[in-house]
Amino acid sequence: MTQALHTASTGINAGQQQINVIANNVANINTTAFKAANMTFETLYSNTLSYGSAATTDGGGTNPRQIGLGVKIGGITRNFNSGDFVSTGKDMDLMISGNGFFVVQDSEGKLYYTRDGVFTTDSEGNVVTQSGMKVVAADSPYSNASSGKTVQVPKNLSATVQGDPNLGNKKTSQLNNAAIKAGDISATVGDTDVLLTIEEGDPTINEILNAFNQQLQDAGINDVTFSVTGDGRITYTGDITFNEPGTTSNFLGETGLSSTNNTSDVINQVVSLQEMVNYNTSITLKSTTVDENGIMAATYSDGSILTQYVDDTYTVHWKYTTPEGVTIRGDDVTASGATIENSNFVIELATMVNEEGLVSINNNLWEWGANVGDVYYGMAGEVSFGSIESGGYEGSNVDIATELTNMITAQRMIQMNSRVFSTASSVMETLAYLGQ
Repeated sequence: MTQALHTASTGINAGQQQINVIANNVANINTTAFKAANMTFETLYSNTLSYGSAATTDGGGTNPRQIGLGVKIGGITRNFNSGDFVSTGKDMDLMISGNGFFVVQDSEGKLYYTRDGVFTTDSEGNVVTQSGMKVVAADSPYSNASSGKTVQVPKNLSATVQGDPNLGNKKTSQLNNAAIKAGDISATVGDTDVLLTIEEGDPTINEILNAFNQQLQDAGINDVTFSVTGDGRITYTGDITFNEPGTTSNFLGETGLSSTNNTSDVINQVVSLQEMVNYNTSITLKSTTVDENGIMAATYSDGSILTQYVDDTYTVHWKYTTPEGVTIRGDDVTASGATIENSNFVIELATMVNEEGLVSINNNLWEWGANVGDVYYGMAGEVSFGSIESGGYEGSNVDIATELTNMITAQRMIQMNSRVFSTASSVMETLAYLGQ
């Protein structure tokens, strides 16, 4: 009878542990990005009365005779399916649609993983979790190591925009304030008609102007010369009349040059983003948005927008849009000073070989476990990473109907094992009185 008592007690203990798991699931039904747990059971050793025997020519075989010794917890697994999107309307509330975890770090630089995308910014512009951990930034679309950088948005900027002093080396495809097309420009100098031609392809400004000068010289004209000014504009010397008929290039319209205006508009702009010097003259952060690749864009009080992008070589560059709507990117953006040097606008995601090997800790965080395997880092929307949805967060994936069903079966498991325990105890009591 003692065996029945011990066997029943394993069922009671296992059922109690299952209720504990269910209780935690139900308690976290509204927890951001919570992943429900599920318990499975396995048999304990069996008491083998007979191993059985094989059939012979003279008789049949016998099967094993075993009495089970109870039940044990087989495993507690996590359901990593995505929860529902919970809309909040806040641009800094994010959800990963698909694979991946946000990467965050504590004050000592230790990395943790989370699906909780309820973020905000602190007084220094760092993007942080609700518990104050910094969100880690990506510096490449895919890597086997984290960048070690964090996402930081400058609260204040000092932006100086001017004409590009290296305009002559810019190709027509690289201009940010003009789109010069190939074609002919009809002009007259004195009594001489000349056709200035921009060849097809992607010439630099210097190549265009050198061609103009050569075409003028070929026509015997030496007192008209095109060049680039020190502040990044196109200019010409001498008197020239541009004729509208026969002109097929948009060169004049894009540059603003004319028969009476010998200096062009700014056709390529550069910007210097600097450390805040005077709060009263700087532009202040107004709002932030996050796109599907996890790249943040900061809009400032003057209407300018600062963000980043990844080029064909997988290098992250700055992109600045002036209040007038001119987009300046790549090498045309210079960032200096403490406000901007440490800034990074690309949110890093992580994925791993076995996400069920992660160890759950507090504050909706997971940490690396021995059975996780290799961890890979990168940007949303790249390789195996999911995309980012802003304006809401991922809800809990607890299915309350399933949890209540499991709770009832666990309750019945405990009740029935208690009945067995009580019956075995009664039998033992009866046996105790047989000798009286």
